[in-house]
Amino acid sequence: MEQQTLSIAKAGIICQLNARTSILAAANPAESQWNKNKTIVENVQLPHTLMSRFDLIFLVLDPQDEVFDRRLATHLVSLYYKDPADAQDEEDVVVSLLAVTSNCK
Repeated sequence: MEQQTLSIAKAGIICQLNARTSILAAANPAESQWNKNKTIVENVQLPHTLMSRFDLIFLVLDPQDEVFDRRLATHLVSLYYKDPADAQDEEDVVVSLLAVTSNCK
């Protein structure tokens, strides 16, 4: 992929094809938790020769914060679960907005 070509030799036919693709890879830390005192290579435990083939490396770290985790979980659950009491409040708001909008014309 580094030369933007791919060589294939099958059934006595040898050809070289253009490679127009991207490769996306994901890896978890070897010790199941990111160690800030180690390098990326040490945390992921992949050889430096393999890591050097990637043009971009993005780290997605999860902060160890219980308040953040609870807020995120509450938000995700609220996307799929509606409390019937909250639904009534939302209807009242929508009706009042419609009344205000119709009066503006």
